[in-house]
Amino acid sequence: MATNGYRERTSLAELLRHGDLEFHQQLQQVLTNPDFAVTERQSQEQRRENAYDHLRYLVKEIGSTRAVATDLPELFAVFDWSAVLATDLIPLISGHYNLASGSLATLTDSDSAAPYLHDLDDASSIGVMLLTEYGCGSNIGFMQTTATWDGDGFVLNTPNPRARKFMPSVGIPVARVCVIGARFIDAAGVDQGVHLFTARLRDANGDPCPGVTITQLDHQPLVIMDNSVISFDNLRVERDAWLSNDLATIDDEGVLTWRDENSRKRAFSSAISQLTVGRLALSSCLNASARASLYIALRYAAKRVVPLTPFDSPLMADIPHVRNTLLTDLAGTVARTVYGNSIKTFLADSDLTDRDTVVSVMLAKHFIQLHALDTVTHCRIKMGAQGMFSANRVAGYLGVCHAAITGEGDCHVLGSVAGRVLARQLAGKQPPEPELHDPADAADRIRLLSARTLTIVQEAQQHLATPALADRLAVIPEALNLAEAYCAEEALSLLDARAEYPEIAAARDVFALHYLDEHAAWYLTHGLLDVAAVETIKRQLARAIDNLADNLPSLLDAFGFDDEILDAPVISDDLPAAWDARCNDPRRN
Repeated sequence: MATNGYRERTSLAELLRHGDLEFHQQLQQVLTNPDFAVTERQSQEQRRENAYDHLRYLVKEIGSTRAVATDLPELFAVFDWSAVLATDLIPLISGHYNLASGSLATLTDSDSAAPYLHDLDDASSIGVMLLTEYGCGSNIGFMQTTATWDGDGFVLNTPNPRARKFMPSVGIPVARVCVIGARFIDAAGVDQGVHLFTARLRDANGDPCPGVTITQLDHQPLVIMDNSVISFDNLRVERDAWLSNDLATIDDEGVLTWRDENSRKRAFSSAISQLTVGRLALSSCLNASARASLYIALRYAAKRVVPLTPFDSPLMADIPHVRNTLLTDLAGTVARTVYGNSIKTFLADSDLTDRDTVVSVMLAKHFIQLHALDTVTHCRIKMGAQGMFSANRVAGYLGVCHAAITGEGDCHVLGSVAGRVLARQLAGKQPPEPELHDPADAADRIRLLSARTLTIVQEAQQHLATPALADRLAVIPEALNLAEAYCAEEALSLLDARAEYPEIAAARDVFALHYLDEHAAWYLTHGLLDVAAVETIKRQLARAIDNLADNLPSLLDAFGFDDEILDAPVISDDLPAAWDARCNDPRRN
């Protein structure tokens, strides 16, 4: 796998940010335009419509959808700042930018894509991808929607109720360009696997096109989405709307011919290539949500006085359960930001159909997103009642985290698949002989993480020898442990490589020691630590947290947030006045 690409960075802020600063600043202004602010009186339907209006404004301000979809640093920045400042946009930008526009821009020729990309470019049509179904869920290799040849194009059908597309955001009646996954059944009746086709799901008036039935689903409280169920009854698709990525041809008789055997093998990974981009984009925006949550919660904790006794009123930031939880979360988030940025850099020059590329992103999704949810949850809880209000932003990030964790493939499913691949790839590497390590030694900490990775690889081999269902199920916990261990080792190495920044060195020490503390029982039972070493870890971790606290102001500054842009009352120096101003703001209603 790949984790590289940092040596050109010059400042801490640049190390943590991915992409052009001016573009990031432009996004902050666009996404906080008060014309699109969510108000108290908006219904869920009004919020959905507001999100579509905001998407059109975003497209107008930052330019060509296609250009952004194919410029990965810009695409990731759009996801990051939308997650932080305009959470209602996340479901829309995912479908519009990378899944629809990205697929059209990369998987077919420019002439065939032109009429669709033209409408997506200015958001006169909104893009979305239709893959998941009732029956197969996110395991889209088993989808049942069919595409058959009718002489000069394709006809899409939903063969049974479980083949209906479930739950793309297409309920709001606006013009739609959709990329649809379907099994191509050729003229000989042979199932040629999953292919992608482009179609207009709703016309310029927002009405469903002939052959399309759309049923909007019920209210769901986590994210503002117009989720729907879609079925097809002889939906006609033009011949040029097949997104073949030049891997095959279809003649006038409907016979499919692969370019070569390698093309056949690459076909499925080609069809889902933009899912790989989407997985990393959603991971990136959850990292951004975690950073924003920590920024808000830690800034609040540094001001909040807690009256414990008539004589003692410490700051909330000094209460151990607040301090230790948020600072270990901070170290983990910094580690995952650095790790995630390395994967972003790698992805920009990678073949999206290559197995190492796909697995690298699967690992990143599992490693980043679950930790982000934990971090946002901890921040919400530690902020107490203040954390419950949408004005203070953190509560709103929870829905985005939940949506992303099961979006573009469930985290645990992808983590277990990637862990299995790793277990096979690393099978030839033997773990070191058990010997005691010194957790006070930074080099020994790295060796301890490596030893855990390779030991799990070895222990997983017993379940990889046969395809029996019992072994396929038994290896899942080991595969998930391996995915996490491998990424933690890679992240620690990346932090160690940039330890010239005192803030990064401080985060590195907390990250490593917290990891060892979490897995102390495992290390004890494998003969890599003894009881005395476990006690050393606890003492070292306490000192490392103190050191990270000393570096906290400069680290939070490097996150690139602005109090005025975030506009959260909880980070104001005068909390009552900030809430008064918000409650009396006429724009609130």
